Amino acid sequence: METKTQAIEIAKNYLQLRGYNGFSFQDIADKLGIRKASLHYYFASKEDLGLALLEDYTQSFQQWVEKHEQRGPLEKIKKFIDMYHSFSQDSLKVCPGGVLCIDYNTLPTKLQKAVVHFQEQNQAWLETQIKKAQKLSEIKKDLNPKDTAILLISTCQGSLQLARMQNNPKLMKATGLNLISLIEK
Repeated sequence: METKTQAIEIAKNYLQLRGYNGFSFQDIADKLGIRKASLHYYFASKEDLGLALLEDYTQSFQQWVEKHEQRGPLEKIKKFIDMYHSFSQDSLKVCPGGVLCIDYNTLPTKLQKAVVHFQEQNQAWLETQIKKAQKLSEIKKDLNPKDTAILLISTCQGSLQLARMQNNPKLMKATGLNLISLIEK
């Protein structure tokens, strides 16, 4: 694996375990066994690394969407919750969007804009699935799709944090399933 790819993977791990402000170029360089200055060959700044992380997460989400394309909308929503649950099963990590929202006020402006765009893309995808599920009478038709998408995302992100705090990776999944039972028809 090339150094840039390794650096991104290490940074993803640190981000989801420690937050954006919880790691440095030096941490990544130490893990790679290289000098900190060598990372600047790939990333001019930590902001550039953060933008590369978001690009990587966006590509991963698009691949995830394609993988589940043949599923019905309610099943996709359930798989979305499963995706969040997989974070908690992996060393009680939190989702990248959630951790970047926590650190939002301390992020550089360009990275803040990228985080907003990332969250909006995920929310738009979820809204679309909710509308489709409503048309198929899989979930309640009186729910506002935008508000329900926000509810799902915020519940998933929040329950990941509680799962970490309580050292209980199953908490996130249970919370997600309870939420589904509230919106299902």
